[in-house]
Amino acid sequence: MAEGRRGAAKRAWQAVCWGVFGFFWLVILNVFWTKMAPRLAYLTGQRAIANDPPCSTPECDFSAFWPAGMLARHGRFEHIYNAALFLAYQREVIAKTANLDAFFYPPPMLLPSVLISYPPFEWAFFVWTAGGMIAASWLLRRAGLSWPVIVLGLLSPASLWNTELGQVGVIGGAILLAGTLSAARSPLRAGGLLGLLVCKPQTGVMVPALLIGQRNWRALLGFGAVCLALLLATWLVFGPACWHAYLISGGPRTAQVMNVAFNPWVYMGDGVSVFWMMRSLGAGVTVAYAVQGICALLCMVAVVWLWRKPWGGALERVALTIFLALLTTPYGYGDDMAAFSWMLAALAEQRGWRIGILDTLFWIWPMACQIVAEKTGVLLTPLVVVLVLVRTIHDGRHGGDETARLAPCTAV
Repeated sequence: MAEGRRGAAKRAWQAVCWGVFGFFWLVILNVFWTKMAPRLAYLTGQRAIANDPPCSTPECDFSAFWPAGMLARHGRFEHIYNAALFLAYQREVIAKTANLDAFFYPPPMLLPSVLISYPPFEWAFFVWTAGGMIAASWLLRRAGLSWPVIVLGLLSPASLWNTELGQVGVIGGAILLAGTLSAARSPLRAGGLLGLLVCKPQTGVMVPALLIGQRNWRALLGFGAVCLALLLATWLVFGPACWHAYLISGGPRTAQVMNVAFNPWVYMGDGVSVFWMMRSLGAGVTVAYAVQGICALLCMVAVVWLWRKPWGGALERVALTIFLALLTTPYGYGDDMAAFSWMLAALAEQRGWRIGILDTLFWIWPMACQIVAEKTGVLLTPLVVVLVLVRTIHDGRHGGDETARLAPCTAV
């Protein structure tokens, strides 16, 4: 009788947890649709407008990728990495009242930017977004994730936020996750796949530690070869002028953006880095960089140890690698947490879809973090990531299965 009551209580609690989870997720899905639906009108001839939500710039971050590709096609690299010149060009080709959304990426990112710059701006946004989602789904399915996990990740708050912005967090996270899942069984291909992250190096900062920890020299070779190939391709396609402009103007501009005082009402409130958390707590630039550097070093050592002396199940090791990567980079945002969300879904699947209230917090956090930062003045995202790490370590100590939930799909 007592056993039956305990079982009924557990089922009731699960129903409550799923109810809370579903309510908050549906709210976020509704907000997402409210913001995205007007953009569909752009495809019927209406031009993008300057106050396009959520960032008062048409299609948000995509308004940096598309004009950068246009400029690169004409060899105007000084306009790409000079903030004032780039803003003037954005207002010329997109909207006269567009706000500043500079291009901070290294020159390899200009290769996909050039390709997407050929369609009209509004159409290019949807091609860019849909193409990233399709490619991410294909990569993750080939890497072994189930379709429910893949779809849940694509509809996660982190991925929805990425879609609103027109960013590359979904495809970047899928590349990192698929490469990590596949590195042991298909090293050269997985290493080459991970090498694509040279376009957005802050996403791939943990890759060398992962491959060294696995002693996976073939994957490391593939990673290095693709990185080098993309760097050479950038040089051959655009010439040395793009690198000169990046080093002279792009690098200093990025440092300037990083080092300003913490303001939760702008991009920093959506940050994920230890550096910005320290800045929100009042630390100076030097102290914040020092703490970030120590944290990054400890995370890399942890990943090397994690794979050199296998601990827990395969899925837990992959998850911990993805979570630690978020604490390693000084420059990252909530839309870069797509891989984080896929791992939350995969771990929930491994538990038989049993979730708690904390799972709701972890799931919605990539969209909630800026609201909390605005209310408190403190960036709490790294602490949330630490909570996820602790929970994953706890679960791994209690019976992680070496092959849990990694379907036997074809290797990447």
